[in-house]
Amino acid sequence: MGSSYISFSDIAIALVWFVILMVISSSKAKKIDNDEIRKYYFRNILFKFGFALAFSLVYLIYYGGGDTTAYWDGAISLNKLFFHSPSDYFQHLLSEPTAELKSLHFNVATGYPPSWIYKESEAWFICKLSSLVSFFTFRSYFAGTLIFAYLTARASWRVFELVVKLKTHTIPIAAVCILFIPSVSFWCTGISKDTVIYFSILNLIYFSFDFLILRNSLGIRHVIVICISIFLIYHIRSFILAAIAAPLFMSFGARLTKKYERNFIAKLALRGVILFGGIFLFLYFFQSSFAEEMVKEAQVVQQDFLQNTTYTGKKYDISNTDASPSGLLQAVPLAVFYGIYRPFITESFSVTLIMNGLESLLLMWFTLGFLFKRNVFSKIKKIRKQEILVFALIFSLFIAFMAGFTSVLFGVLVRIRAPLMPFIFLVLTTNVFENKQLEKEKE
Repeated sequence: MGSSYISFSDIAIALVWFVILMVISSSKAKKIDNDEIRKYYFRNILFKFGFALAFSLVYLIYYGGGDTTAYWDGAISLNKLFFHSPSDYFQHLLSEPTAELKSLHFNVATGYPPSWIYKESEAWFICKLSSLVSFFTFRSYFAGTLIFAYLTARASWRVFELVVKLKTHTIPIAAVCILFIPSVSFWCTGISKDTVIYFSILNLIYFSFDFLILRNSLGIRHVIVICISIFLIYHIRSFILAAIAAPLFMSFGARLTKKYERNFIAKLALRGVILFGGIFLFLYFFQSSFAEEMVKEAQVVQQDFLQNTTYTGKKYDISNTDASPSGLLQAVPLAVFYGIYRPFITESFSVTLIMNGLESLLLMWFTLGFLFKRNVFSKIKKIRKQEILVFALIFSLFIAFMAGFTSVLFGVLVRIRAPLMPFIFLVLTTNVFENKQLEKEKE
């Protein structure tokens, strides 16, 4: 394994790309007008690069391979296929994986994509995406990893700037919540589904709020980024689109009520429409065929993981997997709790889970502080009046439910729930450490 990924040429090309990306970052950092946030730009880039490399090395050296290396193996097979037959390469880019195409186009010269990756269309999609990157990195795995990490760093920075402009948190707290959560930077910077999903989510959130809340215009480049982000999410985890759309509806509804703050009747009517609209969307989701298919898939996966002794990762069990709307609703509290707070620190004694265990402990501490320190109702009032915090709360609950309900393995849970971490920390740190600096920023 080491000779395939950790070679002199692989590392040399990665170093060249590191220099290129740092030069690009230096250019972008100089364009940041706010001196208080500029210092975080390089820290964010290096933080993401460091955890991306740690992610790669853990799977290469400690585990001897994993899905991240399998994605790259598939990408390299496609890369070689391009030089053998460009038309066959583009046929694979535009087609779903089939046994016929695999046997027809791949051979000893091109290499064969991992069978367990190829048979899953979402995983094969990551291979196709990575193959595009492989052309620019000359097949260097670590260089490809740096590019994926840079995309996450850029998307994270956009959302950090958004939170700073909306002035819901002090700059240091916003930086920690959005830029410097270790588990998020570990799971969402390497070559994986989670990385693509994460930076796509952040890009959609940023451009939605930048256009609808900050009233900035959307250029052609921005529209392209939005379309690409939707395309990527749709092909990897389509339910994430619903997890973004519903909170956006609720958060922009909260903005509408601000316009009628002094008109009690209009404000009450709008809040009623938003509340019942949200309840309708919530119930519609649980009665939809999508929810039923999700539950059926979860039942199959759960039984497979729980009964198959070859799966040695730490597991948990959601006892209620009834596909009916009432069954789903009964499962919500436990699934959301699992999605946010597990694995506990006592369940996290492994290389890849220890950070999540510590963060879960921190989440519990902040939850207790949110509920019992100062006036919880004033915090709720602030959340209700800030669109980004309304979004953060609903989005976190939605992702927590999906992650907690469907994952079964803690190793899967921490990956799926990673996108909610910055946002649940934003919610729980509302009014925490609020000081004269924040008041000064609001002036």
